[in-house]
Amino acid sequence: MNLSLGVFDIFAYSVPGSLYLALLLFVLDQAGWADLGQIGDLNATLLIVGGILASYLLGHLTYAPRRFLGRRLPQWLHPGPGARQEFLDRYPPAQAMAFVRVDPAVVFAAVEVKAPDSAVEISRLRASGIALRNAGFAFLLAAVVALVELAAGPERGLVGFCVAAFLVGFVGATRAGHELSRWAALKTLEVALWIPDIEATLATMSPAPPQPPPPPPAPTGSP
Repeated sequence: MNLSLGVFDIFAYSVPGSLYLALLLFVLDQAGWADLGQIGDLNATLLIVGGILASYLLGHLTYAPRRFLGRRLPQWLHPGPGARQEFLDRYPPAQAMAFVRVDPAVVFAAVEVKAPDSAVEISRLRASGIALRNAGFAFLLAAVVALVELAAGPERGLVGFCVAAFLVGFVGATRAGHELSRWAALKTLEVALWIPDIEATLATMSPAPPQPPPPPPAPTGSP
């Protein structure tokens, strides 16, 4: 499980963080605040370790703003129905089961305890989804920087192509990231369905589903 957590961190934060780091270094170089030509003079080991740490930190620092903005994206960037609704459409009898009504994080924690191998696969899907959504916003920021270059620089053709490519990358990465996250949530429910211990435990902890109120009594004296 320690390996899976390391893989989660690498995919979810370090990979998109490296894109933010590359964009930051490009902006600093274009503004004259840093000279990328001097990077080759640094110690290779120090450069690699520093790049990994900087990417990891940038991935964490940009996660909260990305999540805040991601909740305000148009619906067409969120493909497919919700995982819970899709699961119930595939298996309607699960409507009355307890694990469908509780928080998905609780269900995933139960899967980690009862089926750790399946939890590793779910974690991989979750990490890939987070990485793609974070990378999508890196592409969006890169498109903004390219637009500034397009307005101020002489290279119109290449920069215009970069703007279009970054915008396409933003849309594709965002949609693919949401799709992978939906797959992870769907797989969590599918695994929980086949582990009776999860349903039995959650059924004793979760409240019963609300029942419709009884019909009002008929008025006295009515035929």
